[in-house]
Parts: sequence; structure tokens; C-alpha cells
Amino acid sequence: MLKVFRKMMKTRLFIASLLPLLVSGCSSSRVVSPFNGGAGVEGEAVLLVPFREGKNFWYGESRRGLTIVRLIEKWAAHQETESIIVSGERVEDAQRQIRDWAKPRLGDSDWGRIGRSAGARFIVEGSIDKLQLKDPRSVGFFSAEATISYRVLDTQKSRTVHQRKGWLVGKDRGNEGQFRVDIEFDDPQEIEMRLLALVARRLGGELYGYSD
Repeated sequence: MLKVFRKMMKTRLFIASLLPLLVSGCSSSRVVSPFNGGAGVEGEAVLLVPFREGKNFWYGESRRGLTIVRLIEKWAAHQETESIIVSGERVEDAQRQIRDWAKPRLGDSDWGRIGRSAGARFIVEGSIDKLQLKDPRSVGFFSAEATISYRVLDTQKSRTVHQRKGWLVGKDRGNEGQFRVDIEFDDPQEIEMRLLALVARRLGGELYGYSD
């Protein structure tokens, strides 16, 4: 029990350290969300499932995946959203079912049933497909980026209403140019924190209809 408690406290402290990065320099404006008639999850109950990571970390097992979800919650709390992120015992039970799922995958009907039991209209689940901090082609240079896949499932219909696959976030390219690493800013942990915060902002923006 002591080991579990220490792990929980370490995770909470790690998430708390990301909060200034999450909200700093983040001036958001309302845009149309890509699902639910442009409203996204605004005003609806949503269950955020801690993301998987690669092939080795299932839902709830990845520290990075848990951090992204917690930061989306914090991001929503700082925006003028009608945020209804479900919590409490029903959510804990739902996350336990997902974590301990015996089959190789969950079908849409399984997701729908789990989400309804938690009182959620929408479920957000996804994976960190890849995360790198350094450019493998350039020794000594950082090129932080994450590749994310996620989807939003309507639990009433047990079907996907929005999804992204292989979404590149963080590279200084195209529309992802908001992420910068100063030449003297070379702490890998801090760079990862900034990258996770950016991922959370991107996801939160799509879910609620906001843009940096």
C-alpha cells in the first residue's frame, strides 16, 4: 500500500508541475468542434480514459497517458467551458473494467456499455503511438514530437463520432509551429513536460471547440 501511495503522490506532483506550462501563453478562441454538430463535448458528460502508450502500456498503465488526461481536465477547468468530466466511484469502476479487460481489445458495444454505466455521453480513448525528444539524425539536438491517435465514442449509439490517427503534435512544422525549444533550454524532462502540455491543449481544443 505504501508503494502505491508513493506512486500516486509522485504522479500528482508531476502533473502539478505541468500546470504553468499548460496555461502559459495560451490565449484561446472559440471554434467549431469537428463533431456533435460543432459543440463537441461542451455541456455533455464525458469519460476520459488514460491513454495507452505503444504496445507495452495498456489503458491506465502509462504515466504519460495518465498525465495527458489529467491535463485535459485542468485545461478545461481554466477555459470558459461547460465541462462535465465524470468522476467518482462509477468512473473508478469503469477504469478498472478497462484496465483488467481479459480480451485483446474492447469493441464499440463494450465501450458504449462501460461509458453508460459511468453516466457518460461520450468516451475519449486513445494512444501515444510515438514520443521522441531528440532528433535521431542530429546528435545533441532536440526535436520533440508526439504521434497521437484518439477517438470520441458516443455511448448512446456505441459508435465513433470523431477520430484522429497518427496525429503529429509538437514538431516545428506547419500548424504545429507553436512548440519551440530555446537553444539554452536543454533539460529533457522539462521538454517532455512542455510536449505533454501541448498535446493536452490540442486535444482539449478539439474536444471543446477551442483554438490557440
